[in-house]
Amino acid sequence: MLWLLAAAGCEYTCGEEAIDVEFVPESLRTKIGCDTTLRLTFSPIEATDSKHLITIDAPIVRSLVDDLNATQTVGRAVPSHQPESVRDVSQRLFDEYTVDGGSVHLGGCTLEDRPILRVTYVDRSIGKARLCHHFINLTGEPIEESLVERLGLKQLVPLSRSIQVTDDQCVRWRHVGETAVEGLQQSAEVEVVLTTVVWCKYAEGKLAFVIKDATTSIAFSDWAQLFVDGSTKPPALACPSFPQGSCHLAATDDGEIVPIEAIATCSESGKRVIASDLETCNATGAKALPEFFSSCPASGVRVLRKVLVTCETCQQSVSPTSCELSQCSACRSLANVSKDDPRMARLLGEYPRLDRWSRWKLSETATAYVLVANSLVKRLLVVVDKNDLKLLRLAKGSQFTKKWTEALELDRSADLR
Repeated sequence: MLWLLAAAGCEYTCGEEAIDVEFVPESLRTKIGCDTTLRLTFSPIEATDSKHLITIDAPIVRSLVDDLNATQTVGRAVPSHQPESVRDVSQRLFDEYTVDGGSVHLGGCTLEDRPILRVTYVDRSIGKARLCHHFINLTGEPIEESLVERLGLKQLVPLSRSIQVTDDQCVRWRHVGETAVEGLQQSAEVEVVLTTVVWCKYAEGKLAFVIKDATTSIAFSDWAQLFVDGSTKPPALACPSFPQGSCHLAATDDGEIVPIEAIATCSESGKRVIASDLETCNATGAKALPEFFSSCPASGVRVLRKVLVTCETCQQSVSPTSCELSQCSACRSLANVSKDDPRMARLLGEYPRLDRWSRWKLSETATAYVLVANSLVKRLLVVVDKNDLKLLRLAKGSQFTKKWTEALELDRSADLR
């Protein structure tokens, strides 16, 4: 009732039992049959005239509704409380973020008036007339009750500024509202009395984050009132290392702004980097950038180069986790091999004098072949590169000791070529 009076241009004060209309526009006085002032009451006992009693079917209510429908096709209103400026929204957005060593500001923002339809109808299906409001979007889909409450759609005031709307749009909206109520209440005892377009502020823009020379931004959009009252939180900044996102932001040493949860420190360089850029050492568990790692040729695991150890047999740098009793896993797993083995065929083709030995044992790492040739009393250790078969180590030993003695240059031709 109050919104109807205000929309009609009346001035009033409202008490608990009555509404004192202190000014009625001249254009309405004849229509509703009153003077410049009017007293309306909610109580039948207080009413001096039935037409001054506020009910759903009261003549004055009908007159106000008919006048509004005749002059505007649809009513026009706004929530009594909603943000009216970008500043009302921006500070609430800023307050949600923590930017280590930097700041957040608007990279652009607009407050747009977007329409929601309120369809007012009288329901007499239960015997007693009941006034109802049904809120829908422009396609007729209902608005959730929780959103109605948060947007303040139950406390409306007339639209005091001009928003350009064509007559055709108003007619379409009125039709959408009537159709929505027909689908909601398929009863001849339901009467749509008024469709009102409620203009609500919708916020859309970007937030820009700056830390020294680094910048990034993130888009946001929702009803402005929801940002202001905290119902909608501004979007969190996400990255592959922290896909759930965070509102606590920091910069890496390379100048990338990411959630602080996505930043870790390289154990070797001390650089602050994105956590997913770090590798974990298989031997120590330390996390560092890939440039400080090597792959163990014996086990294939990634370890920090500084923790590699030397296998006493093949003399390759290997992970300490693959080394036992100073031998890597490859040198501990030498297995008998015959000439038919393709690997042995390659070795004999490059080093034919190996054929003089009666037995061979072979193993391999990712980068080398490890071959031990055996005779009755002697042993020969040959380590070659897998790609080009270049000799990496040649040593001699006996069946009576595990020690190896480096072969002389002269022995290389005698034992291999």
